[in-house]
Amino acid sequence: MMDEILMRYLDAGQVVVSNLLLYNYRDLGLDESEFILILQLLSRDQQGKTVDLNEISQAMHLQDSQLGEVLRGLLEKKILRLVTKTDAAGKKYDKYDLSLLYAKLFKFQNELQEKQVAKQAQTDAKSVYQGIEVEFGRPLSPMELQTIDLWLNTEKYPPELILLALKEAVLNQVYNLKYIDRILLSWEKQNIKTSADVLRNQQKRRHAFENTERPKERGNRAKPSIPMYDWSKDD
Repeated sequence: MMDEILMRYLDAGQVVVSNLLLYNYRDLGLDESEFILILQLLSRDQQGKTVDLNEISQAMHLQDSQLGEVLRGLLEKKILRLVTKTDAAGKKYDKYDLSLLYAKLFKFQNELQEKQVAKQAQTDAKSVYQGIEVEFGRPLSPMELQTIDLWLNTEKYPPELILLALKEAVLNQVYNLKYIDRILLSWEKQNIKTSADVLRNQQKRRHAFENTERPKERGNRAKPSIPMYDWSKDD
């Protein structure tokens, strides 16, 4: 008995539906009846079957008039469209096209991603303002806020890069934005754009420092963990 049921289950086939649609159909403006109808259409399309609305209405336990209302709703929402196709024998037939649904789903995902990117950008920018205020030990002046806004929105410096420049300034015990700006300009000239670029630059400076230090001096004093660089003398 179980073997027979399993064979029926396998013979019935399966409908493939993206999780993007499964998880977001409500955000696309679909209700449950509309979503189930889409699954019914997808099932027949993937099996290469002709759409039989009477068969679908029976499967969904809907009267023909009720199914017609659901179908009209999908057409009005521009989720579905009816197109005319021609088979191999030259006979014309109607087909329900779901390409509008996919286009709407992709648009929704793009807009969602853009919102997430914008939200992350706001979070990163906030960390820059707060990080500088914490290190400076005081609120930022309107002019300083304008300078930071220029870095973020005009110069397009990545927030992580600004925070690293802040760290360099603090290590040199300099607490003003002009000094940080010189660091950022120097990095820009050297095509330093990421934290990985900064790390490589620091390693390069450390290596140069160690190679130029005299052997005697090298033995008499400990090596600094981070080389100090006077950014005010950078051209």
